[in-house]
Amino acid sequence: MRLGLIGRIVGLALVLPLVVLLGLNVFVNLWLPVLLNLQPERVRITYDVAWMLIPGQVEVRQLRIRSQSPRDQLVIDADRASATVDLPLLVDRTFRAHTLRAQGVSFRFRVRTDAPQVPAGPPVAAIGLPGVEELKLPAPPPPLVVAPPPLVVAPVAPRTPPIEGLLNPPVPAPEAIYPPPPGFWTVVLEDVVVEDLREIWLEDYHYVGDARVTAAEFVLQPTVHVSTKDAVLEFADGQVLLGEDAMLVGLHGKVDVRLDELRIADNVGRSVLGFLSVHAALDATVKNLDFLDFYLRKAPWFDLSGGAGDLHVDVKMDRGRFLEGSLLTARVDDIASRFLSYSIVGDGGVRFEVAAGADGAPESRLAVDFGDYAITRDGDATPHVEGTGFRVSARTADVAMDAPFTALTVVLELPDSEIRDVGVYNAFLPRGIGLALQDGRGRVRGRLEVSTVGNVGHGELFVTGTRIRASLDELTLLGDVALHAVIPEGRVGEGWYDISGSRLDLRNVSITSSSNLRGGKDVSRSWWAAVSLPRGHAAAGAAVFLDANLAVKFRDSVPFITIFSEKHPLPGWARGLLAIDDVSGEARIRLGDDVLHLPSFEVRGAKGFALSLELRRKQLLFFGKLYAQYGNLSLGMQILGAENKVQLFNAREWYDQQPSVE
Repeated sequence: MRLGLIGRIVGLALVLPLVVLLGLNVFVNLWLPVLLNLQPERVRITYDVAWMLIPGQVEVRQLRIRSQSPRDQLVIDADRASATVDLPLLVDRTFRAHTLRAQGVSFRFRVRTDAPQVPAGPPVAAIGLPGVEELKLPAPPPPLVVAPPPLVVAPVAPRTPPIEGLLNPPVPAPEAIYPPPPGFWTVVLEDVVVEDLREIWLEDYHYVGDARVTAAEFVLQPTVHVSTKDAVLEFADGQVLLGEDAMLVGLHGKVDVRLDELRIADNVGRSVLGFLSVHAALDATVKNLDFLDFYLRKAPWFDLSGGAGDLHVDVKMDRGRFLEGSLLTARVDDIASRFLSYSIVGDGGVRFEVAAGADGAPESRLAVDFGDYAITRDGDATPHVEGTGFRVSARTADVAMDAPFTALTVVLELPDSEIRDVGVYNAFLPRGIGLALQDGRGRVRGRLEVSTVGNVGHGELFVTGTRIRASLDELTLLGDVALHAVIPEGRVGEGWYDISGSRLDLRNVSITSSSNLRGGKDVSRSWWAAVSLPRGHAAAGAAVFLDANLAVKFRDSVPFITIFSEKHPLPGWARGLLAIDDVSGEARIRLGDDVLHLPSFEVRGAKGFALSLELRRKQLLFFGKLYAQYGNLSLGMQILGAENKVQLFNAREWYDQQPSVE
């Protein structure tokens, strides 16, 4: 009798654990999926099969966790996962697991397109699982696995990850179906190792390849919400895509990560970066530099694209702010840098660093140094400038990773470079006045600095040209040019530039014509002119794109006589009166697409010579009026296109009575 009782006790002791274990496995495969998915539009957890050989030690295959909050949507897939779960803590809404191992993992995250900018009220639940008091066991379903509903591919924006079964925005939204969760769940994961991390897709950035994640601890709780300890992300080989385009390939290296007290109710998308502390040591082949556009968006007149080559990253960041010593370098081919309507293309190096600024505070610096390069204007096949050593640099006091640089200074440094064909600059000349550049070469150098604060800049440009050939109607002009363009202020966003202080010098100028120019009497050789702009401005795209006051000095006035009288020659005595040496004075000039207008032109010459002129070029003809005085002699002239009328008596009075040229 005693032996029988003892045997039954021993048998019960042996069988009871097996019964409990069998019950737990039945619960894990039958009841648990039902309990986890009482609100499937909020959280849905499915798996093919799960088991426990020891209570709390769970193995699962083909796990999928899909969740959406009022602000975001995500899905996690794992081929295999195992962990030891603290079962008693589940009653207190705490999921604590240690020795978590997972393989074949994919993670996708996107922001809801209808997400509020700033959530109202207290934080939402970290995970929308129902409270324990809500768990009422329905009749057990016949299958061992909860069958997922028919797959629905969400119509999402082209650059955000698709999540099967979720629309973006959701219809209907889970918050419209279910009441707010009655409480929060705390999730604590310890000793985490994820092997074969195949995909990380965060909004428009998409990593695919082979990666590994380890973490000493991951905590998700109501007050702190999300934090990590000793997390490491290792890339063996992979690529990063931006939209459908590969941005990085052959990515390998390591990233140490710490996430500090992220409130997931208040932060989503890139704002999460403000809570990250990392040390990233990575190498890859960069396919394009488009990712830098995020930090340059405050400068819409400048961007970087293209570029393929080797990339090295050694970056340190504390709570989303780059630390001094952070460095990103790339040696790439075919960089395309744009400034307004110009493209600068060539091979070179890109360097981003954080270093101490002039005031000792850290600042971010970006520099692109070109080797051989070409600058081409939109729509032109021939480069405007070619050379070696062009440099674009940008600096800002902003060092935060999660926001674009709010105040950015961009500097373009043009070294001494070649203009191979001046004909490309005809685009900057008035189209309807008959002036055109034919051929010639030149050199150019300069510097321009522009700030995103008001999009205001300043700079200067030096241009020289030798044996530049131009045509004006039937005349051919040949000479050397030196331009010093000064920009005290440029409003880049408006296309308006102050050019006060600029200077133009012409040397060794000759003028010839298919006609004989009166047997060579009107031929000018070795002529020179010096023109400065005390005040003036240029406005890109305006009907009048140049309006300036000039201070002028000429060797003589012969070229002007030649130009004005080409269509209708002047009498010899009149030409002689107007041909004066050592001319200087002031003028105002206005240039537009079909406008050459001199509202005023007042000059003086040797032996008491004085000349007043108003002139306008229309339909390839000159129109205006002229007054000249030479000692006791004076002359008035009406310039009427192909006809000139001379006024000899009371010339000054006559000139003053003529209407101004408009």
